[in-house]
Amino acid sequence: MLREGKRPVYFSQVLDRIIQILDCFTEQDLELSFTDLVNQLELNRSTLYRLLEAMRSYRLIELDRSNGKYHLGIKLFELGSLSIRRFDINRYAGPFLEMLVKQTGETAHLCVLDGSDVLYIAKVESNQALRIPSSVGRKNPAYCTGVGKAILAHLSEEELQAYLAQTELKAFTKRTLVAPADLKKDLRLTRSRGYSVDNEEITENTRCIGAPIRDHSGQVIAAISIAGPSFRITKEKVPLLAAYVMEAADAISMRAGYRRSSISVVGGV
Repeated sequence: MLREGKRPVYFSQVLDRIIQILDCFTEQDLELSFTDLVNQLELNRSTLYRLLEAMRSYRLIELDRSNGKYHLGIKLFELGSLSIRRFDINRYAGPFLEMLVKQTGETAHLCVLDGSDVLYIAKVESNQALRIPSSVGRKNPAYCTGVGKAILAHLSEEELQAYLAQTELKAFTKRTLVAPADLKKDLRLTRSRGYSVDNEEITENTRCIGAPIRDHSGQVIAAISIAGPSFRITKEKVPLLAAYVMEAADAISMRAGYRRSSISVVGGV
């Protein structure tokens, strides 16, 4: 699992190894045994043990003695909470997400780009009996989600090429866009009309509509979306529902200091 490529000038082997350990924990692997970590990492057992003990002392990871497995520690939650609050977006987006749910009847999300994925940092649940399962802290691939495509559509050509170079466009459904040319075409359409559509691309029978959020400089920093079953979010209703999503995204952007004349970055897809 050792990373390849050129190392930074101020490379720290210890820090690199700690990051590698943290990267082993995913939504699918919330808990890992010492043997699990040994199998994933190119570290000898004694080195790994010393690193784990040091990380435990700083509460970066914790050991559940009932099953002998490690999990991420509370310190990471504390730091993550500070990072999210740094944007303020998580705080002042709440009322607009609630209004969006009332207007559309569907679950609303707020996400940021995290590597090749989108990270869900806020959510307001629909009151519908049939809802789309999701959770704050979850990650999904950006290229096949409404929120993700709303952000990707505003990357520069260089940024998008870098994204595509590091991301495998894997099919989740028969509708997933796995050809870079098809994805680029969809992103151009997204940018021109102001909203994105996940047309059952990550989950069958689920449709999402997303729109970007900008900061004071006009930079796209996040996106919001609504998600629901495709029999409720029909193709015919998409433009009407998208108008509500864009209105909410614009309102949140205004709270972030954005004014329409301040756009500084134009996507290059």
